Amino acid sequence: MAPIRIGFIGLSAGRSWAAWAHITYLKDTSKYTIVALCNTSVEAAQAAINAHGLPETTKAYDSPQALADDPNVELVVCSVKVPYHYATIMPSLKAGKDIFCEWPLAKDVAEAEELISVAKSKGVRTMVGLQACRSPFVHKVKELVESGKIGKVLSVTFVGNSGFGGLKEPDFAEYTNYRENGANVLTIYSMHAMEAILYSLGEISSFSSIIETKRPKVEIVDGKGAVVKTITRTTHDQILLQGHLESGALLSYHMRGGPAFAGNEGLIWRIYGETGEIQVTASGTYLQAGHEDMTIRLQDHATGETTKIEPNEDDLSKLPLFTQNVGRVYEAFADKKTDGYMDWSYALLRHKLVDEIYKRDAAGKQETPATYTKA
Repeated sequence: MAPIRIGFIGLSAGRSWAAWAHITYLKDTSKYTIVALCNTSVEAAQAAINAHGLPETTKAYDSPQALADDPNVELVVCSVKVPYHYATIMPSLKAGKDIFCEWPLAKDVAEAEELISVAKSKGVRTMVGLQACRSPFVHKVKELVESGKIGKVLSVTFVGNSGFGGLKEPDFAEYTNYRENGANVLTIYSMHAMEAILYSLGEISSFSSIIETKRPKVEIVDGKGAVVKTITRTTHDQILLQGHLESGALLSYHMRGGPAFAGNEGLIWRIYGETGEIQVTASGTYLQAGHEDMTIRLQDHATGETTKIEPNEDDLSKLPLFTQNVGRVYEAFADKKTDGYMDWSYALLRHKLVDEIYKRDAAGKQETPATYTKA
């Protein structure tokens, strides 16, 4: 089978998610080949081609339309900042090219729905960067639950931190503090972790939520840690959600901004069943990517025995951590395994969950005041 020809938007010569999570896999697979790169200028695109050792034949473009006009490009991969997703991928959609767009698909539901409408009208295949479905850890949790290792699931609790959204923010992430950009603790970090929960345990059937900004003043720091300015955050740094899953299990979810406790305790995810309990812990909450110290433990209520459970490995397990699950998404797409990646119709479900949380907050729905008094 001939490799799928990629036109990549957003791969820079320096550090970037595209370099961390995409290129290591794409440069070492026979299923894909990068034939074009698009950046803010031809010079920037050429610099990235050189920096990453891509073939000299790789075309360098300075606009999404120029890339869309290239008949040699079959699949466009978009890895730019969220507020630019819509304008960046629309030309290639209209040109009838398949698209892999990072999550969130767009900065709001309206943009996402328009992109999906065009994609359907063109009959193209789509992917979104929700790769928790390809995580060996998430798969193992799902396997344990479905095999009945803990019996019927009674409740699910999750507490984690995003790493970003704290008192200080690196300058490259400043844009995530402005709600209009659609990239923040709720839309990115909360939804990636929530995606792992919902993929392994089923959808939410009902919920209440609270979102607040507890640190409105944020110091922006440069690469050396020096404060360059102070801004006012308009996104939320505390996300709380409680409710029921479709299975009837209770769900309690809390994602906050800022660093992990003691620098290395970032995630506690517990699934409590009738006969046992599963606990997942890690130094961070990137369930979609994993952490070197991520651990699954299984407890049997009858015996009290606790066992460490190892995830299954595959050929991609040797790749750098952030590359592995993204690579598995690419593999599923190339092999046309539709259960191995999430398309844009699925992404819309997550966008609608975010939108409903925002709408509830705007409506001013609050907890019912307590009626008891101290003795």
